[in-house]
Amino acid sequence: MTSANKPGLIYVMFSRVCSLEQLHILDKFDPDKIAVDEKVKIEVARMDKVSVNNNPIPWMNPATLGLKVCSFNTISLRKHMEDVRSDPVLLQSDVLCLQETWLEDGEEKDERYQLEGFRGIFISVGRGKGLAVFVKREVKIRSISKLGEPNIQMMKIELENLDVIAIYRSKEESLFRATHHLRNFVEPDKDTIVIGDLNYGANEVNDFSRYLVREGFTQLVTLPTHIRGGIDI
Repeated sequence: MTSANKPGLIYVMFSRVCSLEQLHILDKFDPDKIAVDEKVKIEVARMDKVSVNNNPIPWMNPATLGLKVCSFNTISLRKHMEDVRSDPVLLQSDVLCLQETWLEDGEEKDERYQLEGFRGIFISVGRGKGLAVFVKREVKIRSISKLGEPNIQMMKIELENLDVIAIYRSKEESLFRATHHLRNFVEPDKDTIVIGDLNYGANEVNDFSRYLVREGFTQLVTLPTHIRGGIDI
């Protein structure tokens, strides 16, 4: 503790300790040896300034009124249900649409896959596929429509003034067929949100994207949806 002569060195030493029982200070401790690199201070200040916590978009602001609809690819509810249950942002949703649930038919009846305060509706078709839509119990559902095929799952939650259509499309399903299925779900004269994971980029032009443009749909999500910074549909 007396020989540390570079910024951050004491932090590195402490980071190797897994418990207090492993920490032994011999001789003496010089607190003046604890130093932070000025570049680190500058970067932390920059990150804090642009952070989501300090700059919440309206959806993430608890004070924002209105129906909140969220889409999230869980890549297995078996592994990530507790993550969903403990995520304060996801739990702000009035309608939470999860894709790639990986559940087998009937498995969703297990209490593990229920979310307190929500009604859960599932389409379970096995490994790498599936949908789960959780709707807050105070939100009135008029009807539910489902499509559960091996390479595409689609669910429409009809509310009083809005339809929410959740989709998961595997790459093996043609976008032409996906468009056909969506067309059967959409009521042209009713406000509709199409949400989910269709496995193509937001700027890609294809049968599905052309259909959305023709029907007057607007891309609402403009922030990155992928860990690499892209916007996926």
